[in-house]
Amino acid sequence: MFEGLPNLFEHVSGVATRLRQRGSLHVVMYHLLGDAVNAAEYALTHYFPLTLAEPFLQNSSIGTPYQKWAKFTNEDFQKVDQCIGRLVQAAWDCYENAEELSASTKDAWLWFKTILDGYNCCIVHAEVPTLTISTLHLDGWVDAVGGRFRNVTNKPPWQLTEPPPPIVTKSAWDIADREAIASLQRIGIARLEEMRGLNDRFAHWIRTHCTMEEITTPHRGTLSDRSLS
Repeated sequence: MFEGLPNLFEHVSGVATRLRQRGSLHVVMYHLLGDAVNAAEYALTHYFPLTLAEPFLQNSSIGTPYQKWAKFTNEDFQKVDQCIGRLVQAAWDCYENAEELSASTKDAWLWFKTILDGYNCCIVHAEVPTLTISTLHLDGWVDAVGGRFRNVTNKPPWQLTEPPPPIVTKSAWDIADREAIASLQRIGIARLEEMRGLNDRFAHWIRTHCTMEEITTPHRGTLSDRSLS
């Protein structure tokens, strides 16, 4: 659960610290990261851990206890996806501003766009006790030192000797045994704490490196809705 999201948090906050000009986008990034943390925590603790024996799930107009649970669990995780979508839009804007344009810029765009279009952290099947979770991958796309994207796909055909690394992969889980839910929740909470810690570290960087004048400088356009869509 949430595999790859801590890596995304570390990457985008790192990109933000390399922006050539400090300003309001840093604060926007901090709050978008915080939104994702809050939505993820709610999704993990609201309906997700229910046993299906709870009285308020019984005799519902929505359907069986499982169907009611699935409906509201999906709605909670969709809010996480919406937060990640807004974060990715702003992260792409950060990357464009932080790095010099190069051949690898197209690969960066592809990576962010694939997440925007193809990432769904958790989808519960409405009828059958299964769910599908997504994993984000940075390996093979970004340099371990510096966080710059590599030139992976934007090459002449004769240099493309193997498929590019995955960006989003999906896996199915059988949740007929509700212990699987408890296991996924434990994993998710551990990654949630990583995400929260990374955002706290980013907040500390903002407080120590940005002035109030810098972060309140007027900006153009809408900072979390850029050219990925």
